[in-house]
Amino acid sequence: MGCQIVLLPWLAVGELNLAAEQVGWVQSLSLFPSVVLLLIGGSFADRNYNRMWLPLFYLVLASSHVIMSTLLILGSLQLHWLLAYALLLGISSAFIQPLRERLLPRLLNDKGSLQQSIVIMSLCLYMAQAIGVAVAGQLDTVGTQWILLGQTVLLVLTAGVFFFWVRPQTTSLDVAPQTVGITDGLRVVWHNKVLRNLILLVGFNGFMNIGLFVVALPLLARDGYQQGAVYFASLQLCFVLGNIAATLGLLKRGKAQHPGRAVLFCLLYSGVLMLAVSAKPTLNGLFGLVFFWGVVSGVSASLGKGLLQQQAPEQYRGRIVSIYQLALFGAAPIGALVCGYVVSYFGPWQLFMSAGVISVLVFVVYGFSRTLWAVNVAPNANGDIE
Repeated sequence: MGCQIVLLPWLAVGELNLAAEQVGWVQSLSLFPSVVLLLIGGSFADRNYNRMWLPLFYLVLASSHVIMSTLLILGSLQLHWLLAYALLLGISSAFIQPLRERLLPRLLNDKGSLQQSIVIMSLCLYMAQAIGVAVAGQLDTVGTQWILLGQTVLLVLTAGVFFFWVRPQTTSLDVAPQTVGITDGLRVVWHNKVLRNLILLVGFNGFMNIGLFVVALPLLARDGYQQGAVYFASLQLCFVLGNIAATLGLLKRGKAQHPGRAVLFCLLYSGVLMLAVSAKPTLNGLFGLVFFWGVVSGVSASLGKGLLQQQAPEQYRGRIVSIYQLALFGAAPIGALVCGYVVSYFGPWQLFMSAGVISVLVFVVYGFSRTLWAVNVAPNANGDIE
């Protein structure tokens, strides 16, 4: 994931030198399958023997990297191949995400807090992403095709380790009926006010923040600051380091008693940071702003996932996680397209200013609703959150 944060946008911006709206289409196609397939993926994750399928989807993802590296070695990369590659990445992610999240609670130590366990998982994820971003930042030196092949090897090894050695705790869900209704998860979310408000907020974040991150940031590095792959990768690394700092802070602080309130304030802080970026900071100043953007994003993601896992009934967890991912990554391709065209017509600075103002306004609107604001997390007898 860390490698792809750098590789996919830079293949579009650096290798093919695409225009802003074309970059928007590439990033949109990597996110679009979430709209179509995530609910199916969530239903699939709640079925029998779901652990057996995850390694196979990792192998599908590895195959897409092999195809792309071959095209680069042959010098045959063109826009239509990059679009197909982005689409295949999105299809794989639509199944991998709900499967991985569905299995997560069964791999955790049930004596600890679920919220804290998710924060620890997030820390491991962000640290691995930081390594991936740092490696991908050397693509001008090492060669993009070799980084892709390295990803392929790691994915194959991961699939093997998971398939042969990882054994989630057996539960009654392992013998759940094969027929699992997709709409059941939607019904649960709709009747749970906390989940409903959280999903709507996540949808907005997917539209605004991911769109900016995957489209506007690489274009800002190339067109706004006339910088290359190393600077762009450094920005991405600053963002992931901010994620790591956020998770370390959450671990030190302990369980958040009001996670919904924290997620809402993260929306406000991200809006302020976007306005700061629109003020055209220096090269080093942008590093600092992106780092704090990563901190805010890390807090929001960790606490948001913890709140989701706490609110979701066990038998519906895979489907509810898929709805969460659908809101996040389903709105993201639309945001990526909009960002691409806005940058094309008005420039990246105006985009960041508009996004900042809108984010602050959405925070004010949510301030009139007490649903997320009033959520209180307390430990039960087993140490889990309620």
